[in-house]
Amino acid sequence: MHSFRKLRSRSPILAFIFLAPFLATRVHAVQPPKISLPAVPHEPVKSGATNLHHLTKSSGYIFAGTVQSVERVSPSGTNGIASTQITFHVDQAIRGVRNGQTLVIREWAGLWQSGERYRSGERVLLFLYPLSTLGFTSPVGGPMGRFVVDEGLRVLLEPARRVNVPSLPAANSNPGKTLVNWDDFVRTLERAEE
Repeated sequence: MHSFRKLRSRSPILAFIFLAPFLATRVHAVQPPKISLPAVPHEPVKSGATNLHHLTKSSGYIFAGTVQSVERVSPSGTNGIASTQITFHVDQAIRGVRNGQTLVIREWAGLWQSGERYRSGERVLLFLYPLSTLGFTSPVGGPMGRFVVDEGLRVLLEPARRVNVPSLPAANSNPGKTLVNWDDFVRTLERAEE
């Protein structure tokens, strides 16, 4: 009788020992696959004037566009990866696209969860990496590769970015924002590529 009580008091421990491998397998099975996005060499983002040089050098696509739609794409198959599909109308093409083109890109869904989001009707200037081997892309340097564009096709620079994008004549400037004319911004990009 004494040994039965001893065994019964240890039964939760024994159950855990026998079930632990199964539980670990189940937890491991729901972990997202490890991928490196995008599959292009990364250079550290440097401060000062070299930021624009880094953005342009690392970009496969540079354009100002309007977000037409955003949709979550569920993974297909056992090795599929959830993604977000964003459709843009290209308003001003600089690299890798044409004016007026409808461009559809896919981003890893984890970027959406970490704050990389778009909304329909939003106007943005994007510096996007070339497509990865999985067909994904994302802004170069994360938020550094994405700028807000207003209806007059002026690029909005926050105070921190104003420092990193030198010698841009401001079309309108106040303590909260700096708006730069499109042509001035493009000329600065051309100089950064030299």
